Amino acid sequence: FLPEQGLDAMEKYMDVLRAHKPPPKKTKTTQDDEEDRIEGGLHVPNSVLDGCESGFTATDERRAKASTQFFDDTALMALLCRHNIVLFLANMRSAGEKQHYVISLIETLFQHLPLK
Repeated sequence: FLPEQGLDAMEKYMDVLRAHKPPPKKTKTTQDDEEDRIEGGLHVPNSVLDGCESGFTATDERRAKASTQFFDDTALMALLCRHNIVLFLANMRSAGEKQHYVISLIETLFQHLPLK
């Protein structure tokens, strides 16, 4: 298991990176309607994509998928080798999708790989 201090440090680091994120650039639209437009090389209007996204619980960032009221750990995230053997595990203690867990796992992997 990855130590909690390392996961907390990575979460704070990711928050700092997100705070310095530049504003998103406006993309070209092929339709005049701002609510429903086709972006980039997509051939589907945003309303269709938004409707598809709203049908999945995992994509709703505001909705808690696991209760933290009764349990400290809401899930486990593992880094496996190609033989499906667990290399590292991280306790996911906060509900929702968090990038810092996967970044911590990858960083730990690179710390254990040989330089040459």
